[in-house]
Amino acid sequence: MKKLNTAAQMKAIDREAMQGRYQIPPTVLMENAGHAVVTHGMQVWGPWQGKRVIIFCGAGNNGGDGFVIARHLMAQGAKVYVYICGEESAYSEESRIHLRTLQAMQDDPLCHLQYLSSLAEPVVRRRIAHSHMIIDALIGTGFHGMLRPKMRALAQIINAVAHEAKIPVIAVDMPTGVDADTGASDKDAIHAMMTVTFGVHKRGQFIYPGKELVGKVVLDTIGMPMPLLRKEENDCMYALELADIAEIMTKRSPTSHKGTHGTVGIIAGSATMLGAALMAAQGAVRAGAGKVRAMIPSVVATHTMGLYPEIMVAAIGTTPYFTSADSKAVMEQIRDCSSIALGPGLGRSKETQDFVLQILEKASCPLVIDADGLYHLQGMKDRVRRCLQPLIFTPHIAEFSRLSGYAIDAIKTNPVPLLRVFAQEWQVCIVLKGAPTYIVSAEGKAVYINTTGNAGMACGGMGDVLTGMVAAIWGRENNPMATQAACAAVYLHGASGDACAKDYGPYGYTPLELARQVPCILQQGQVVTKIDDGEIG
Repeated sequence: MKKLNTAAQMKAIDREAMQGRYQIPPTVLMENAGHAVVTHGMQVWGPWQGKRVIIFCGAGNNGGDGFVIARHLMAQGAKVYVYICGEESAYSEESRIHLRTLQAMQDDPLCHLQYLSSLAEPVVRRRIAHSHMIIDALIGTGFHGMLRPKMRALAQIINAVAHEAKIPVIAVDMPTGVDADTGASDKDAIHAMMTVTFGVHKRGQFIYPGKELVGKVVLDTIGMPMPLLRKEENDCMYALELADIAEIMTKRSPTSHKGTHGTVGIIAGSATMLGAALMAAQGAVRAGAGKVRAMIPSVVATHTMGLYPEIMVAAIGTTPYFTSADSKAVMEQIRDCSSIALGPGLGRSKETQDFVLQILEKASCPLVIDADGLYHLQGMKDRVRRCLQPLIFTPHIAEFSRLSGYAIDAIKTNPVPLLRVFAQEWQVCIVLKGAPTYIVSAEGKAVYINTTGNAGMACGGMGDVLTGMVAAIWGRENNPMATQAACAAVYLHGASGDACAKDYGPYGYTPLELARQVPCILQQGQVVTKIDDGEIG
């Protein structure tokens, strides 16, 4: 999996590499960073020979990287136009060293070096329009908040001309105007086609809108000591990859049977939302549950029997929704279950809330709680904490807002610290569904970001399928932990959505069509590599 750092964590690694036990000269790391941008750019766009490249260098170390980039481009036959956007006195010593080297090369016809403040806007526009490539070495990971007026004006010019003339932009570490920690961006942030990032991936490269602005992200370690780069942070975050679910989705033993692979209980549905129970049940079937038993209120259960023969349907009670009087019958049905999915389509009757709390109190296996199940747990933190079984909550943003009391805007702006606090206080593993989806361990320590899925999945019922998938994977014979089950289900759910987008188009496919893709994803041999570090726990 990809480790994701904050800007502060990356600065601490830089300090340790340069000033701690490793004693790597700062100029060497800057040299390596500049060379990395040139190398990776060539791998995508071909040789630099004869190309005109315009490089915008800010006042920080990002600008120093730009000076190195210019020198390496010249060595490969490119003509460079380097525009300095700060005073020389503002640069670090290592940046000034590389600037002075570049200044000594100004008599070379391939080198054009100038302070941007001395140029008129039409000249800048014209120079950009006649270039083959733009290098954004203005701010990097140091951006927070809003761009200053002069930088905003420059970013607007770069974006406008690059878009009109179809000129690729390479960002150095982070595009200008994108927060490296949160992915938040200024409205005029530079839109890169590729970002070459150094040492460790940055969180903002995987969180919208930053994820969209970075383009293709290429990581280069630039010679940093690997023990530093692999060091686990107290505040750790990872982006999921295919290899991370292989150990969870293990091959079945040839002597296994349906009882080996878990029995999933689906407690869902009501008179007006019958389909939710069926979609959750299909999610469980397609994710490999040995048996799936759906408990549905009797008034509507008869409409589901036989629709999917592989699902055992138990008709419960005498009302269109579950009540506390139904808890005994449900408990009898789930006594042999490996895991339970509770909530899709239950409805919001007060009587149903009493039922949900009784199931929470009496359950003898892990529970995945979603949708209306979560609605009934608002203000019930103490009751949830008393539950003897491990829990996974799978809310979308509005559901999480109701549960936690956090404003939706606050969740959208910076969800991770809020999720950590909630997971710790409620003692649950939480899956916050969205773009991207976050998975947080019950201890609130580890946070995982999903990297699969697409906008076509934004339709009713997709979350119900995911709930069934989480329950099925959690009940597997290899007994995955809550966070492992959640990560595997979320990743496979998104990958199945991506397969649907490929087969059907960008949207219009259904939750059940997505569910049918799950075994196809596994069959295609995409999950083949084991987890190497065991970070998911």
